[in-house]
Amino acid sequence: MMSRLDKGFSLVELMVTIAILAILLILGVPTYEQWIRNTRIRNAAESIQNGLRLARNEASQRGANVRFQLTGSNTADWTVCQLPTASAAAADCSAGTTIQTFPAQGGAGTVVVTVSTDPATIANNAAYSAVITGGTPNGVTFTSLGRPAASGASSIVRIDTTAAAANSRRLVTSISAGGMIHMCDPAFVLSATSPQGCGL
Repeated sequence: MMSRLDKGFSLVELMVTIAILAILLILGVPTYEQWIRNTRIRNAAESIQNGLRLARNEASQRGANVRFQLTGSNTADWTVCQLPTASAAAADCSAGTTIQTFPAQGGAGTVVVTVSTDPATIANNAAYSAVITGGTPNGVTFTSLGRPAASGASSIVRIDTTAAAANSRRLVTSISAGGMIHMCDPAFVLSATSPQGCGL
């Protein structure tokens, strides 16, 4: 015979606790998946921004043309290389000397990257609300002055980073004609209260 002082859980209490934990887990999984996806998008966008800044700084320090080139098909893989001659502004990294590469795996995997060479895609607030589509042109070559060669022609001026899943976050990296690199969130409009927003 059990004493009233014995402690423990009844089967009903245990099953209610397990049911509550299961419901919380089911509710939390979609939020967790979205958080992971958004983190990967942020990692990919930051790595692209870092690669662009590396290329710009190396071009200024070396006094030579240095290229940032996306190497994957709509992925965040990139390479930074020094081009062989000063006249090779629009050349490919296959003929250059590799400075650094970034394979988008793990923290930046499953991210979709699209780019534009059209300056109109960074001309005003409305341009950022549209998602750019299409393939991935090569990249951007920085001159020894730290400016993009062929800006507004064959040089990329905007890179969108998002995911294929619906309602994914999107981050936009823009490269100005003067070589300034800026990342913003098109879900916000640039203002004094939301400096992370996109716009002029």
